[in-house]
Amino acid sequence: MCPSRTMNSADSPKKESDVHVPVMVETVQELLRASQGGTFFDGTIGMGGHGAAILGANPSNVLWGNDKDGEALEICREKLPADRTTLLRGDFRQILSHPVEIFDGFLFDLGVSSFQLDRPEKGFSYSRPAPLDMRMDDRLELTAAGVVNTYGYEELMRVFRDYGEFGRPDRLVKELMMARRRTPFQSTDQLKEFVRSLYPRQKTMDPLARVFQALRIEVNGELDGLEEFLLNLIERMKRGARIVVISFHSLEDRIVKNSLKAASEKKLLTLLTKKPLTAASEEVEGNPRSRSAKVRAGERT
Repeated sequence: MCPSRTMNSADSPKKESDVHVPVMVETVQELLRASQGGTFFDGTIGMGGHGAAILGANPSNVLWGNDKDGEALEICREKLPADRTTLLRGDFRQILSHPVEIFDGFLFDLGVSSFQLDRPEKGFSYSRPAPLDMRMDDRLELTAAGVVNTYGYEELMRVFRDYGEFGRPDRLVKELMMARRRTPFQSTDQLKEFVRSLYPRQKTMDPLARVFQALRIEVNGELDGLEEFLLNLIERMKRGARIVVISFHSLEDRIVKNSLKAASEKKLLTLLTKKPLTAASEEVEGNPRSRSAKVRAGERT
């Protein structure tokens, strides 16, 4: 999902035509060595920003693009040259069922896309009224409303502790379970009003943003097996192939950091980024959602 990603769901809405701003595109192209030519996999292609840059870097480049969102893939079909692009729908982990050794570079832009954030019907943002959905793939059965209204105490504790980074979510869970008995949660507005009644707004790590983050991660299984996947992928990559991962919150970045470090310790990977790379101030000024982006990369040894 190549449009910029962030935990903050309250950014002001933009027109769909303005949404498509790939994060740190030049840095990503340099790390992938896209100008040298090759076959590349964009595991979260979204509206095709990074993918278009990869294809534009060398006329011989070939791109495989993957995304859970069928609407995003339709946009890519119209935007990207069909003779050099293969598009797949589903979780990027499916690449392990394909010949990994054909790729010269892998890009994973984790999290929710601006394309999804800025479409109210998706329910990712709390800035506008919407159904409490949050599915990246509308073929999934579980929605955010399903989590909020049907999960038991221990399940909700896990979701808000592990994915919302609440140290002690006891009060949140107990109050939520009482509130849903009176009126089930169906909209983003309902949930926003409930959370704001418990917690004041904060400039950093706003509890409301953390609740929405936790539900989104749970609904889409974003972190499920991510470390294992990255290690398996790196193991199967051909020598000299590169992997670039963009993360947008500490949970993702911690997994990526540990995965690349573990692969490096096994002598499978040379780290290209000792510390995560971040967007320059000029980019952040033009695209505030790039503020939280962290880029890590490595090369298969």
